[in-house]
Amino acid sequence: MKGLMTILKVFATLIVIGILGATVFFLKRFQEEFAPNRSAEERTLEQIAEDNERIGFEPGQSEFNRALQLIALEKLDEAREKLLFIQNVYPDSTCGPEARRILGEINLDQILSVENMANKLIHTVQPGEGYLKIATENQTTLDAIMYLNGLLDLRALHAGDELVVMPLDFKLVINLPKSRVELFHRDQINKEHVFAKDYSIHRIGMKNLSGKRFHSQMSKKFGEINGRAYQPTNPSYQFASKVLGFSLGNRFIQLRADHSGEEDLDQTGIFLAASDMEELSMLIRIGNEVELVSAR
Repeated sequence: MKGLMTILKVFATLIVIGILGATVFFLKRFQEEFAPNRSAEERTLEQIAEDNERIGFEPGQSEFNRALQLIALEKLDEAREKLLFIQNVYPDSTCGPEARRILGEINLDQILSVENMANKLIHTVQPGEGYLKIATENQTTLDAIMYLNGLLDLRALHAGDELVVMPLDFKLVINLPKSRVELFHRDQINKEHVFAKDYSIHRIGMKNLSGKRFHSQMSKKFGEINGRAYQPTNPSYQFASKVLGFSLGNRFIQLRADHSGEEDLDQTGIFLAASDMEELSMLIRIGNEVELVSAR
């Protein structure tokens, strides 16, 4: 009986050893077949793009679809990475413009969110201070102060009041060949401007410029109602059509809202959607850097 038990124990041990060996073998095969290929991870974005195009993928479409899924799941940081990939690798693809638009919305929401105080300050109102003084000292705009603090109008200030303020260190790139105005935000850590958002140019009402790139600073900002100009401190400014202006040599160039009316067809300037001009007027202050690209 003891001999039989010994044989059974030996047989069971051999079976266990065999099972363990088979498990290790299959695990090794599984890792070889399904583990990420390190060489693939080290490939450049351009090489990945070439491979996708070679096997018939619509450029950037899979990344775009995944980005939309991530947005639905509120995983905005991961979605932003996918959209950045499309912008860097497939900028001219069919989904490129929409990916850039969505990326801009995510970027701007993050920049302006009061939950993100990394680029904002809390200003305590001092005796005798007004909105204009606070905006000037903090390199921001009245529009931005109203937006960040949920103000419908410039209510009376009292010493000790606290306001959220955001220094506006944006750069505008007016890209005429691509018919868009690009907004770049200053990255204080890396000391460089990074893409924030862009706006489509509806039409251009100005003569061609001789040259490719021009640099200037925003020098004018006002609202306009029936041809009359209102400064940002005027209560009527809030309801006016916004205008931004800068000089290039002896020329003065304006960014205006396109109302598609017969009365403004002979006006000179660069015309954007009225809603885009409202947003830009909040983000752009006098002194912001402007670059105009007139040719490829």
